[in-house]
Amino acid sequence: MKYCLDCDWSASAVDDPSQQRRSRAAIRHHVETGHTIDSSDGTVRPTVPAVSDALLVRDLGPSSD
Repeated sequence: MKYCLDCDWSASAVDDPSQQRRSRAAIRHHVETGHTIDSSDGTVRPTVPAVSDALLVRDLGPSSD
């Protein structure tokens, strides 16, 4: 599966069984939009766990140690 990290675009074997056509579609999407494309061996789009902004800021900030 090919999917965009910036929007909901994706291409899977269900959409088109040809790996070559999916790759070309991903390249075309990148060229047209400038979006980042990633690939996955799965049949569904990967999801990112929901993490609160406060937790991210705390973990990325300097340690108090």
